[in-house]
Amino acid sequence: MRPLLLFVLLLALAALVWSRGWRPPDRYNPWAPLDLAAEPDMFLRFKLGRLGDDPAMCRAAIRDAGAVFTPVADRKEPNGCGWTDAVRLSAIGPARLASPATLTCPLAASLVLFHRHVLQPRAQAAFGAPVRIVEHVGSYTCRNVYHRDQAPLSRHAVADAIDVTGWRLADGRRITVEKGWDAKTEADFLHGLEAGGCRYFGAILGPDYNAAHRTHFHLQGRGFGFCR
Repeated sequence: MRPLLLFVLLLALAALVWSRGWRPPDRYNPWAPLDLAAEPDMFLRFKLGRLGDDPAMCRAAIRDAGAVFTPVADRKEPNGCGWTDAVRLSAIGPARLASPATLTCPLAASLVLFHRHVLQPRAQAAFGAPVRIVEHVGSYTCRNVYHRDQAPLSRHAVADAIDVTGWRLADGRRITVEKGWDAKTEADFLHGLEAGGCRYFGAILGPDYNAAHRTHFHLQGRGFGFCR
């Protein structure tokens, strides 16, 4: 049988099956809505990208996953700063932010995935207690990279990054990036967060990247999964 004829027959068979209502399981269907509570699948990056094109779907996804937030109106400034499809995030399941942060909904979705599949399991395994408070030094700020005049706009300038400095556990212990990165009892945990979280963010920059990040993790929504 010629390859073209075989392709046409397979295409016709697929169309017939689809028309009768059969659908592949969501984890094998790149067009299925992203379930932030489910185990991540091979189409994670693609599905995260789709959230950026559908604000309603994104907000439904983070709401269903237990995020506490308030939608905020789009904001555009002449210099390129501002945001679209942003939320004011207060909590992710049992963990609340030390102060609410304005960030893009897709970045909030990445944070939900990171908390559910990396942060909380690793905190429980390493310290026997879950995270209750996320400490950070802000998300949105209208500035260039490193505040340099000739640099491009930072992802913070479009609310697509947040700088996380540490976490407080349910038993009162406090883990910080600055003090724990090279500490015997906390280094494995923090390095594991960076490595395990890489698949969920466009970029993670930490102490090994440069001195400017020695005190925090820069967690960014859009990007290509660069982690250092």
